[in-house]
Amino acid sequence: MNDLATLLRHRQLIAALTARDLKARYRGSLLGYFWSLANPLLLLAVYTLVFTKFFPTQGVQPFPLFLFSGILPWTFFAAAVLESTNSISSNAGLIKKVMFPAEALPIVVVLSHLVHFALAVPILLAAIGIFAALGKFTISATILFAPLLMLLQTLFVAGVAMTVSSAAVLFRDLRDIITNLLQLGFFVTPIIYTIDRVQSPVLRALLRINPMTPFILAYQDVFFFGRAPSTPDTVLILAYSTLSLLTGFFVFNRLRDTLAEAI
Repeated sequence: MNDLATLLRHRQLIAALTARDLKARYRGSLLGYFWSLANPLLLLAVYTLVFTKFFPTQGVQPFPLFLFSGILPWTFFAAAVLESTNSISSNAGLIKKVMFPAEALPIVVVLSHLVHFALAVPILLAAIGIFAALGKFTISATILFAPLLMLLQTLFVAGVAMTVSSAAVLFRDLRDIITNLLQLGFFVTPIIYTIDRVQSPVLRALLRINPMTPFILAYQDVFFFGRAPSTPDTVLILAYSTLSLLTGFFVFNRLRDTLAEAI
């Protein structure tokens, strides 16, 4: 609770750093924040082409909407976690200030990517509207669950970001390890396929253990399938979010005193 109180007490500083990060990221850029959509849109185009033209075996239609509803939250998670590995080492000057809350740095990274995610959601909604106008999709009120899902995922990602950001200062190879784990994680998360198409019960159980699986399934439920997230997925989301945040604060506090020396 003290850690949360510290972050709340410095909320204006965190907001200012987040705004600074967003401005610096796109300063001098012609397309601005649309560059943040380049990767998910490219993945969407490639996988849509592959699985609708080359290997049309997917049982969900329209496949682009199904794919986009999973790619966006995954991109938020992957980009925030990977960038957070450098969030402390790249701000050594701030860390060495006595009164500066070091845990604010990975939180700023998460919030920055949350803004990107939030700005991408209207594009998904526009695509949903287009398919609905063409009679190929039915819009459901379950979309209203999306803000709550985004909040819970943000808590989960924040916990992971605090853990890896502090650990990466001491273990320099962690960023490379995480890069490879995220590439593997994309394919062991039901983003480009539905989990019920996995025939093996053992593999399905392993997919369920993946912390991102219930989040992705919940987003697909509210955006694509037009239903509320299942009770098991909801329980897992709450459990993973709480556990991630507690772990993040615990690891960060254990390593806090060594951060300034290790940078």
